[in-house]
Amino acid sequence: MKFCMHLSTRIQDKGKELSLLNCLTDLALDADASGFGAISLTEHHLHENQGYQNSLLFACALAPRLKNATLILSTVNPALHHPVRLVESCNLIDQLNGGRFVVVFGSGFKDTDLIAFGRDLEQRNRLFEEGLQAALDIWAYDGKGGPLEYVAGADRGTLATAVNPSSFRKPRPIMGRGTMNQAAIADCAARGWPLFTAIKDAATARDVLAKYYALLDASGHDAETVATAKEWSGLGKALHVAETDAQARSEAEAFFIKNPTGAIARNPDDMICGSPETVTRKMREFAAAGVSVMTSAFLIDIDNLPQLHRSVRLFKEQVMPAMAS
Repeated sequence: MKFCMHLSTRIQDKGKELSLLNCLTDLALDADASGFGAISLTEHHLHENQGYQNSLLFACALAPRLKNATLILSTVNPALHHPVRLVESCNLIDQLNGGRFVVVFGSGFKDTDLIAFGRDLEQRNRLFEEGLQAALDIWAYDGKGGPLEYVAGADRGTLATAVNPSSFRKPRPIMGRGTMNQAAIADCAARGWPLFTAIKDAATARDVLAKYYALLDASGHDAETVATAKEWSGLGKALHVAETDAQARSEAEAFFIKNPTGAIARNPDDMICGSPETVTRKMREFAAAGVSVMTSAFLIDIDNLPQLHRSVRLFKEQVMPAMAS
């Protein structure tokens, strides 16, 4: 099982924004050097002062500094992006990180994103599908056989040449879908894409992933496509490690009092929380359930960096080696 550090946080004090960005950058670079297989960025515009808002730009800043880790954008809602700009940006990230890049599409869970960009909430599904299809068409276009016309919501245009830069990985970056919807999971398997989801317990994860893997195996895709989809499929959990279970739970409860509407978890019962031994046991349960990538969202509090750094250190020094043995 690969571990992915998910960088998602909130900030209330505008005077600490640069400190938070520096903290997130340091976490990413340390994760890259410490054996994390991936670093995940999210996209929440105007939602509780998400630290960096624009995951595409932040990924471009991080990519040239990473040596080993794959960058994952989880998730990108194509309804919020001009399709040409989206393809250009993703290709640039893919080039800068040497093909170690996964873009995960999702329709989002907050109306504030769509409202901020003037999107009709009643048309959110149509806008998602149109934006996704336009981006895929642009990725596939090689400039031959006549111009490409695209329509995605209010955005429309014509291409006579292929977008550049092209992606490092051909013909396009690894793509996935973030969803808990059964129809979308089936669509993900039919496309041969990795599945990214959020599931509370290992037993449910086993059931969902077994069904997805069965659909993927029956999809008719070539062996490399299926293997890549399985390699990068997984789920996200908030994570906190302390010396004891009681200490970890108490600290997590204090964090959620301060940050009550977290995207991945809103209480300790929704997360993986405990001593290194407890966290290792829970991680092993998810690995046995078929989780290939565990996207781990540490409790990032810019006002309590020693607690954050201790949690990350315990995970790196005790949990990760135990999982590798």
